[in-house]
This record gives sequence, C-alpha cells and structure tokens, in this order.
Amino acid sequence: MCSFSQNDKLRLQVMLGRTLILIAGVILASCVGRPAESPDFRSITPSEAITIAEEDTAAKRALLRAPRKTLNVLALSGGGSDGAYGVGVLNGWTETGNRPKFDVVTGVSTGALMAVLAFLGPEYDAKLRELYTGQTDSDIFRRKGIAGFFSDSLYDNTPLKKQIEKVITDKIIDKIAQEHTRGRRLYLATTNIDSNELVAWDMGLLASGGADGRTHRVQLFQKVMRASAAIPVLFPPVYIKPKRGVQLRQAHVDGGIKAPVLLGDFLYRVPARKRNIYVIINGSLALRDAYSAVQPNINSIAVKSVGSLTRELTQQTIYRGYARAKNTGSNFYLTSIPDHVPQQQDPLKFNKKYTKRLYLEGKAKAQKTGFWSVSPPHLKASDFIVHR
Repeated sequence: MCSFSQNDKLRLQVMLGRTLILIAGVILASCVGRPAESPDFRSITPSEAITIAEEDTAAKRALLRAPRKTLNVLALSGGGSDGAYGVGVLNGWTETGNRPKFDVVTGVSTGALMAVLAFLGPEYDAKLRELYTGQTDSDIFRRKGIAGFFSDSLYDNTPLKKQIEKVITDKIIDKIAQEHTRGRRLYLATTNIDSNELVAWDMGLLASGGADGRTHRVQLFQKVMRASAAIPVLFPPVYIKPKRGVQLRQAHVDGGIKAPVLLGDFLYRVPARKRNIYVIINGSLALRDAYSAVQPNINSIAVKSVGSLTRELTQQTIYRGYARAKNTGSNFYLTSIPDHVPQQQDPLKFNKKYTKRLYLEGKAKAQKTGFWSVSPPHLKASDFIVHR
C-alpha cells in the first residue's frame, strides 16, 4: 500500500496547479482573436501616411514653391537602449552651437521616441537625457512569464506606454502642429504587420487633427509612437484605425523590421539649393560583433542572430540613403557607436552604467571637429558613387 508524505502531497498540489494554469492558458489563447476583415482593409494606407518610394522628378519640383536655401534632415535609427548614444550626440551638438533647426526629422523604433523631442529642439535635451540614461528594464517592460507564451507578446510594455503618455501631452502635440504649419515635417515609421508594409506617418499632420479630422489626435499620436517601438513577439502589436469612420483596426509593430532608419525618396520632394542629410545610427556598424559569446540557450542564439540580421539590413539601408544623397547632390553625414565601445548582447537591457557610457561617448564625439563620416563604412572602391 502506497503512502504519501505531506511534502509529496504539496508537490502534487503544486504540479496540479501549474497544469491547470497551463491548460487554462491554452484555452484562453485559442479563444483570443480579431474581427474578420478583408485583405483590402489590411492594406489600406492610413490617412496620415505619406508615399515613401515616390521618386522626385523635375515636373514635380516645378509644381512646388521656390527652392529653400538649405534643407536640414535628421534621421534617427532604432536600437533600444543604444539610443543613449544618439541622445549624447544631440546634446553634445547643441553645446557646440552648430546644431541646426531641422526641417525634417525621421525616427524608427527607439529613434521614433527620440525624434519627437529632437524635432522640438534643444530645450528638450535634458528630458531626452533623463529618458535614456535613467531607465531600468522595469521602466520599459514587465516579463509575463509562462503567460506570455499564450498571448500576443512575451513582455508587457505598459510601463513604456505610461511614459509616452506622460511625455506626449496636449502641449507637446500643439507645438508639433504649429511647426507643421510652418513647413517643418516629422515622420515616424511603423510596420503594418497585417500587410507587411512600411508606413511613414506624417506626425505633424496627425497633430493638426489628421487628414480626415481625427477625434482623438493625442491618443493616436501616442499609439503610433508605441507601435514604432513594439518589437514583434516581445511587445504586443498596437491596433490602429487607418482612417476615421472605420471600426476595424490594423496591427502595427516596430518600423525597424522594414527600415532600421527612415531614408527614402520622400526626403527629396521639397526642392532646396543645399540639402544636408544627418544620420544617427543608435548601434554599431562594425562588421564583427565578438564582444559576447553565444550561450547554449535559445534566447542567446536568437538575440545574436537577430542582431546580425538587423546590422546587415542597417548597412544596406544606409548605403541606399547614401546613394540617393549623392545622386541628388545632397550632403550625407553619418555617425554610429564607435567600434571600440563594447556592445550589449541584448539591446532591450537597460543598464544605467551602460547607457550613461554611451551617452558620454556620443556627447564627446559630437564636440569634436569633423566627427561626421561622409560615407558609409566598409565600402570598397567599386561601391562609391561615380558621376560620369
């Protein structure tokens, strides 16, 4: 006859409880769904989006107003906690007295969060520094544990959502709308994961009420910012109505899936006698990443592999941006985290010591004369643009 000790009974109860939780999770996961929609709806372009790939032509330029004397463009890449480098560059650039007032600012992922305050100017430098050097993981997300495997993400990014809501107020939105009326432009990128399309949002238009009179401009603005930094699987998609008057929503996630940095033909639609394209890459462009060894677990292998793919896509995107700049007679300027700075394996890890070092690296670099690179790194002689 078998007998169970009190410890055995306790273990059985714990195992039974975990099993019931697992079964409940599977049942709940199978019940979660979205309202059915047509393929046409999935690919509707949001009212506030711009056409990214439209080429600039002489005929179109003739229809626009007289060329500006100088057009300054700032493009900020993704990179998670590595965004501290870009913030350091902006702060150091301000202190030199040479930072221009940008006519166009674009941002992707963590760069989208930076872009909004960078667009509004140096008066928000201190806020950017606080946001990127004073954060820990718990200020950005919470781990869901086993429940995450039965939901739309492994992490809960409610802490980030609350921070965005705290920073992006009616006052901020009104300022962006005012700058939009003066001809300045702010573009943030998301990926419509339902249709696998990159979406570049005209945030000034959105701040002004949208193309069709959006009733909740602040909430939509915040949603786009959150979506741009919503890394698939890790963070939940953000469900957005593409236009006013519809109830169905599209799923939008991190714009970095399609474009690590937003550089495209749309940057050349406004004619200018001189055009400066400043690109800040919140990451390393080194060909090798030997700072950390891969550990024998799925998470370590996945992080290293995705990082390698992202770096390759970033290199290609930068080169296309460089080629466009050269083919249009524009000046191209680039900066990225120096190769000598050890990289974190996980860009979602917010370590104050690490982000502070990146911030100081960026700040010190921006205060040096001629710190911008005028071409992408690692190019061979045959890669350079040659005008015949």
